[in-house]
Amino acid sequence: MRARWLLALVLGLSLKGAAFAGGANGPTAWLGNRVDVAQTAFCRVNRCRLESVRQNTEAYEGWHDGTHHIYRLRGGERLEVAVRPGGWISNAFLFFPNPPTLNGRAAITPGGHRLAAEFLSAVTGRWFSAGAVAACDRAGQAALARDPDVYGPPEALSRWTTPAGLPYRARCGVTWQLGVWAGWQQA
Repeated sequence: MRARWLLALVLGLSLKGAAFAGGANGPTAWLGNRVDVAQTAFCRVNRCRLESVRQNTEAYEGWHDGTHHIYRLRGGERLEVAVRPGGWISNAFLFFPNPPTLNGRAAITPGGHRLAAEFLSAVTGRWFSAGAVAACDRAGQAALARDPDVYGPPEALSRWTTPAGLPYRARCGVTWQLGVWAGWQQA
C-alpha cells in the first residue's frame, strides 16, 4: 500500500507539471507513444502480468489492424491496451473484477478510485485525482438509475488533443465494464 501511495505522489508531482505546462502527453504518457507497458512505473508497482496478445479482426470494435494486450494486476484488475501498427498505444482500459455494490449497483471502491486515478495519470500524462474518478463513478451511478442502458455518465472525465491533433478522452463506466479508460476517439 505504501508503494502505491508513493507512486501516486511521484506521478502526481511529475505529471501535474506536465499537464499544467500545456502538454497533452507528459514524459510518461502511454497514449500516442510506443511504450512497453510492463516496464512502466504503474505496472511495476501493480505487478502487471501479461495474459494474452491477440491480433484484432473485423469483429473487434474499434481498430481492426492492431493488437490487443491484456494484463492482470496483482489485485485482480484487468488492464487492456490497444496497440496500433507501429507500436503506439491508442487506447487503454482498467477494469475492476467482482465489483461491490452500492444500493444494488456495481461501484468502484475508494481504493479503486485511487488506482484508477494513478492509471489515468500514467496513460494520459495528465494528473487525475481519486476524487475526480469518484465523481465520475457517482455520475455514472446516477445516469444508470435514470437509464439502465447507459454505460457511464454522458460527460467524459477529460478531453484533450495531442500536439499531432489526435482527439483523446478519458471516461469511466458502470455497466459495460466497471472501470476507467482513456484513448483516441472515445465516444
